[in-house]
This record gives sequence, C-alpha cells and structure tokens, in this order.
Amino acid sequence: MIRLFLMNRVWVLLLLPLVIAIFQYLHWISGNISSEIADFGLWGEWQLTQNISYVFSGIFLVANAVTLNYSYNSYEFLDRNSYLTSLLYVIAMSFYKAFYEFNYVICVHFLFILMLLQFYEMKQHLDARKYVFNAFIIIGLATTFQPLLLFFFPIFATSVLIFRPFIIREFILSILGFLVPFIYCFTYLWYSNSSPIFEFEWSIFTTQNTELLGILATYFALITIAYFSIRSRLQKSSVRLKKQILLLWLFVIIGLITGILVQLGKNELNDFSISILFLTSLLTYSFLHKTYGLIASVVLYVCMIYSMLKFFV
Repeated sequence: MIRLFLMNRVWVLLLLPLVIAIFQYLHWISGNISSEIADFGLWGEWQLTQNISYVFSGIFLVANAVTLNYSYNSYEFLDRNSYLTSLLYVIAMSFYKAFYEFNYVICVHFLFILMLLQFYEMKQHLDARKYVFNAFIIIGLATTFQPLLLFFFPIFATSVLIFRPFIIREFILSILGFLVPFIYCFTYLWYSNSSPIFEFEWSIFTTQNTELLGILATYFALITIAYFSIRSRLQKSSVRLKKQILLLWLFVIIGLITGILVQLGKNELNDFSISILFLTSLLTYSFLHKTYGLIASVVLYVCMIYSMLKFFV
C-alpha cells in the first residue's frame, strides 16, 4: 500500500474516502459515542449529531489530505509526484478524536494548509503584499477557532522573513489581515448576543497528564526520524526548498507547544494534531531514505493495524 501511494498515480487519492469511512465505521460499531457539542473557539459551541459529525469531519479530512498533498507536489518537495503525504495524514489523524468529532481542530488544519500555499508563493524579489495579506487573514481566522494561536503572532510575522526581507508595508498588512477575521467574529458574537467561552483549568500534576510524556516521546522519535532523513537530502537541495522545510519545522514546534498548553489546560490531545499536520510532509522523506525507509514502513504498518484494533481493545 505504501508503494502504491509513493508512485505517481493520482487515482490513489480516491482510496482516502474509503480509508476514512472504514475508520469511522469501526469507531461506530465499537460503541464509541461522539460528543454532540462541537467546540469552535470564539465562534461558540454548536450542536451536531454523531452522523453529521462523521460526514463533516470526513469531508474536511479528505480536503485536508488532498490539499496538503497538492502543496507537497506543486512546490517540488520531491523531484516527482508522491501521494504518501495524504495517507500519512489520514493514518495519523485516526488516533485523534477530531477524526470522528467535527470541531475547531479540523478547521484549523484546513486553514493552515491554505496558509502554507500563500507562504510558498512568496518570492524574494517579487511583490508579495497579496500573499502576506491573504496568509494573515487565514492565520487570523485560524486564531478565532483556537485563541491560543494569538500568542504566536510574533512568530507568524517573523516567519515571513524566511522568504522575504523585512518590508514595513507588508508588516502592516500582516497586522491588518490578522485583525480582519476578529472583526467579523466579534460582529457575529454581538449579533447573536453570545460571548466567547474559555475553559482552562491548569492542572500540571495530574494522573491524566502522565500520558503527555508518552505523546512527547512519540513526537520526539518522529521528529528525529524526519530530521535524519531530510539532512542528507538538504545538502543537495535548492535554497527555496530549504526555506520551505524550515517553515514546516517552525510550525511543527508551534503545534507542539499548542498541544502541550491545551493538554495541561483541558486534558485534550486533539491540538497535538496541528504538529502532525506539518510533520507528515517531513516524514514522507523517511520512506525514500535507504536507511530509514524500512523502519518507517514497518512503523506505518504497525500504526495502521493498531489504529484499527484499538477500537476493540
């Protein structure tokens, strides 16, 4: 199956809805019940039935996987097309509740992928005001879904410097673009006579948070494999590709920090998936590496088997 997605055969993307449907079916027959209250950050909580949640999460998962893979192929991360990134994303997401419960997390993924496309369009010596403004509208909208991202605005603004020199007009546009979604969001809250809800109870030393160490150990192992797989390739890659990969590493770190904060504040693991969103593109290189290719393949197959068996264990 891995070799099938590594080949330049676009039709394999048609298998993704089937894979997602299988996971959701296993989730349903195993007696798991999804919450009917979906959290959408500053936009409030919406009531969704389990079937509707399955449908919308499935649609967004397919859209995210395909769009993420499009960015990977279109901006020449490899010298030939590969569709493994989309499969890695789907398999990795099957371990998170957001796979089965439609909420803000899956929306943030979609927006971050669109943000990547805007960053990848920025060129060193060409006018990038349109891309900067669009990127920060998207980042601002993602922040309305996950308000913790507000603390990372300086990092988002600095990340433009990976592709562009500092230009004051573009910096001002980034601030204006970031604020636009908040204007619409607070207008919606005012019109609907609602108020944002923040439910954070910091609890660092609890038994629930002991699993945080296991999560971090897993991510450390994945990051290590990705780093050593990419290192040799970067020595011969273009400056442009090095910048794109640097941007992905930056957002992997942002995702990890966000995941840790949410785990400590709400005992939820969903936000760690923001990190895996970017890490899947980096891990794709592992399957092409002479040393780590076999290891990565074995790990993926083990994860696929366990992700299905976990419903019955």
